[in-house]
Amino acid sequence: MKEQQLVTYFDCESDAGAALRATCLSVSYITCDINNNFKIIDNLSGTINSRFKNSRPFEVDAMLAHNIPINEITNQKLSNAELVDKWDKIFRKLSDLGTIFVGFNNMNYDNILLNNSLFINLKFPYITSKNQWDLLPAIRAASVFTPGALNYELNSKGNLSFKLQSMLRANKITTKKMHDSYEDTLATLNLSKLLKEKAPEVFKAALALRKKTDVLPKIKEKGLFCWHESFFRTKLFCGTYLGETIFPSWYYLYDLRKNPEEVLSLDIQGIKKELSKPGKFIRTLKANKSPIIMDKKYCLMDDDYKQIGIKELQRRYNLLKNHREEFCYKIKIIEEEKYNDKIENQQQELQPEEKIYTLNVTGEERSLMNNFNLNEDPKEKKIIFNKFKRDDVKILAEMSVFDNFHPTEMKDKFCDIFSLRDYKRVKKRVAGFILDTSDRSGPFTKIPEQQSRIDTLRVIAEKEEDENRINHLNELDTYLEKMKNEFEKAS
Repeated sequence: MKEQQLVTYFDCESDAGAALRATCLSVSYITCDINNNFKIIDNLSGTINSRFKNSRPFEVDAMLAHNIPINEITNQKLSNAELVDKWDKIFRKLSDLGTIFVGFNNMNYDNILLNNSLFINLKFPYITSKNQWDLLPAIRAASVFTPGALNYELNSKGNLSFKLQSMLRANKITTKKMHDSYEDTLATLNLSKLLKEKAPEVFKAALALRKKTDVLPKIKEKGLFCWHESFFRTKLFCGTYLGETIFPSWYYLYDLRKNPEEVLSLDIQGIKKELSKPGKFIRTLKANKSPIIMDKKYCLMDDDYKQIGIKELQRRYNLLKNHREEFCYKIKIIEEEKYNDKIENQQQELQPEEKIYTLNVTGEERSLMNNFNLNEDPKEKKIIFNKFKRDDVKILAEMSVFDNFHPTEMKDKFCDIFSLRDYKRVKKRVAGFILDTSDRSGPFTKIPEQQSRIDTLRVIAEKEEDENRINHLNELDTYLEKMKNEFEKAS
């Protein structure tokens, strides 16, 4: 009997398309043993649902996509902070069991939503980061490395569609309901099972680099290898590791479509000029994104590399290998200059909710955060709060309390810990974001923007005489209007 290998598939339904602004309304997770025909382990699977946050409006298009009725969300027993607390405990337990976390586009959405939800609730993020991969890049990789293994639909532009529902239709995987966290989780599991059956080499490669510490040794050892990238359409690349970038665990790769002889002797200004031309030959690989590295033999599936030939690619690789450090040094100088210019041009100060990568929580603060979350006595909670030294941390703590209670009791519960003056100040802060009519970006969805979107969609629905859509839009508008009126009193 094969050794057990736990994999936890998970999916979130939220109230916004941007993960850093979103509230997770439902998360489902299904744990299975992929070495035992993906057998589901029931006691390590489940679904958690929650109410909206008191401070956060929703994005209309997100609500229309998952189609969860407003009253179903508002009647949930758990606050969002309680959902996050359960999510935290369950996923830490699964992580301790050695599970591999995987979703469909989880690297670009669900993981970000999880990490940010933990961060703004004063919890330590990155639970899934130690052992994870993403099914979407593997599905894309299969389209170029093993074409024909899976079926794909075409989108409106005539390119392959990699959306989950499209992949399910194309491969005859049925679900009881679309955009439901449990059904989408189960569908991701079944699509993963199909990938393993039809494109085992891609599935194996997708699993291989789920730990970011394994990435650098692998790409150094492989020397010449293939990978894929997707932007509108998926493209195959063949090249080699060049060196480390200015960011930790990000690496430069060199695309050997470009003959190194054309650039190795150039000075920095000359390389800058070459990099500005179409056909970018310096690529970036992110170790924390579980990259899929394939054997060099797959390069012959691309016409460009086939025309160059393996022998010439090997020669180019050998040439570049001998000048790798010097060339990489020049690239880093160029990239650092660009990055510094970008930072200097960023004028808008980040809000505490946006500082997951920059707040740099200390060990002392982390201990206080844990105690603040665990202590249910209002007086003790306030004593702990007063020990926080930075305003950013205090704002996150206040917001976690503001969002944690049912709207009917939120004011009284907040004032059990803080003062009425504090309550009015926090509410005014929220109002400044959610009632904002400018084009300034921020961590909160804006009500005027969403009501304008409702007006646009209502016109379309009325032309199409879609009564169900009109009623749904009216329900969403009623909720936002009520929220707007409530916060206008504080502005």
